[in-house]
Amino acid sequence: MATCFRLSRLQSLLLQPQAIRSLLPCALRSFTLNTNIRNKHSSCISKTPRKGPSGLKLEHPTRPKLLQSLPQRIVAMSTTDANNINDPSKQTTDDVETKPKIDFLALKRERERRQQQSSKKRERSISPPPTKRETNKASRLDSTTTALPSGARLTSFSSTVSNDQQMRKSEIARTANDKLQTSPATAFGNHNADADKHAPSHATKVNPGGLQYPKGVVKKTWAFGHERNGKDIKLEEVLESQTLKTAVISAFQWDMDWLFRKLNVQQTKCIFVMQAKEQALKDEMLEQTKGMQNFLRLCFPSMEGLINCMHSKLMLLFHPEKLRIAIPTANLLEFDWGESGVMENSVWLIDLPRLPNKITTDDLTDFGKELMFFIEKQGVPQDAREGVVNFDFSATKDIAFVHTVGGMLYEDEAERTGLPGLSQAVRRLGLVTSEQNLDIDFAASSMGSLKDEFLKNVHAAVSGINMIERAEAANSKAKSTFFQAPNPNANNHSIRDRIRLYFPTHETVTSSTAGGAGTICLSRKWFEDMSFPRRCFRDYISTRPGMLSHNKILYARGLQRTEAESSDAKKIAWAYVGSANMSESAWGKLIYDRRVKKWKVNCKNWECGVLLPVSTEGAKTEAGEDGIVDMEVFKDVVEPPFMYPGLEYESREPWYFMEKH
Repeated sequence: MATCFRLSRLQSLLLQPQAIRSLLPCALRSFTLNTNIRNKHSSCISKTPRKGPSGLKLEHPTRPKLLQSLPQRIVAMSTTDANNINDPSKQTTDDVETKPKIDFLALKRERERRQQQSSKKRERSISPPPTKRETNKASRLDSTTTALPSGARLTSFSSTVSNDQQMRKSEIARTANDKLQTSPATAFGNHNADADKHAPSHATKVNPGGLQYPKGVVKKTWAFGHERNGKDIKLEEVLESQTLKTAVISAFQWDMDWLFRKLNVQQTKCIFVMQAKEQALKDEMLEQTKGMQNFLRLCFPSMEGLINCMHSKLMLLFHPEKLRIAIPTANLLEFDWGESGVMENSVWLIDLPRLPNKITTDDLTDFGKELMFFIEKQGVPQDAREGVVNFDFSATKDIAFVHTVGGMLYEDEAERTGLPGLSQAVRRLGLVTSEQNLDIDFAASSMGSLKDEFLKNVHAAVSGINMIERAEAANSKAKSTFFQAPNPNANNHSIRDRIRLYFPTHETVTSSTAGGAGTICLSRKWFEDMSFPRRCFRDYISTRPGMLSHNKILYARGLQRTEAESSDAKKIAWAYVGSANMSESAWGKLIYDRRVKKWKVNCKNWECGVLLPVSTEGAKTEAGEDGIVDMEVFKDVVEPPFMYPGLEYESREPWYFMEKH
């Protein structure tokens, strides 16, 4: 056994030259000694292999099988050579191997050098920061990473939300979205001069929590790799997490891990307004966040019946001295807020000062009343709704909160939401125009199954016509003329000449920075339908090269005439910024309910946005447009983020998100 142990140890040290020379003589002498003993007592040792419990043959412990497996160069070494190695007096100069000395001081210096290099590495940033910053520029609002006490549950919650959102999209759309999530930051290496384009060049000192936008403003979302000019904004700058106490946030899609890195949950209480179509999904998310109610509560608007999508995007951000209301077109995703430099959105925000005394809902402006109506329908907790009336809404008296409440609404409630609600807002703000003198330019990221009838409804609502009265008149007229042939001269203007829809072509998307997109949606089946208004479409080409768009912006320009249709017409212009795309699901459909004999509006989505009047004083007019103002009128309020006038499609195709490219 002793010989076997030594030989096993010898084999394990074969790759160590120094150990071989020192161990081999001893092993050989031990082997020789044991061999002599075995020969002397051969009569006592059975030459028949032993058998184990399973009948397996066991090799004799003294057989030098391990020695046979040694490399040939070791076996060839003679016993004399081994003895010479073991006897220093017989060693030659060539036999002596100088042992290498270890420089511990050099190793220590190398270790310290590597530690210094590691400490100098830039920490991972949520939004890639510039490498250079001028002294007159505001410091970047860094996000806060917080160690959450319920980390395991939060991970499960994030996974549940992510899995649900993945199931809403096809595999092709998910693959296209992967391109949007790839940040181009790595392409810049160590942030060369080109990468510094994203540094703010017109930034001003910001007092977090102060009234930065008391009159409201529309900004583009920041885009990595593009120069900042004071007209864009990051999510960190919207949230102002340093002073944020309560945040009511709604969106269609979420990246929870990314969002929580933008918030300081040690001081901010969050209410997330989310979609959960099935009760099982709702119960699962509530269970996963059960232990987080000290900083997170979930709100699930009704998804019953025909409701298909909780698509609204709204932020109520409560600070000690103000309420910031933000309405973005972006979801809560990294690429929607420009951090991968491939997708652009817009956001309207306003800062309302805190009042010394609480007021009632009746004391609010029309904007405030519609906001309260909407969040109550969504089921936002009462304490959050009561907090809204602690702030001064007087700055919103000349703008309108426009919404779509999911489900079926009747009578007065029907007039407040969807297309009827849009037309009501236009009338309240005195923006009614003649249908014959109204142009609409609508940039959207999703197009529904459009028909001329729906385009006419949108055009009528934008002009300010009472939609229910219009529907009643059309219904009565249809009954009275049921047996008459239609009059071809009844409508002297084509609706397709009055509406332009901005949506990217296949070439524009594939040649963009991302090269594809799963959130820009249009179906080939709809577009190639004979009744689809293809003539209305224009190519959406961003003013920021290479960017794709997730915007939903409607521009309205028209003339307001008196009953006598006098030539002295008032020029009208306004814009809508919000979550609603160009589809019947987003704006609702008026239907007469024969069972209850009342008009109702059916809405499949939850949506919200803001209507902003634009001054036309001194504005230029377009040639051949009967005095309608030029698109430049929007430059200082909602500057169009796309090239205007857009190119017609002609023989080109739109981007089909459901097809492989």
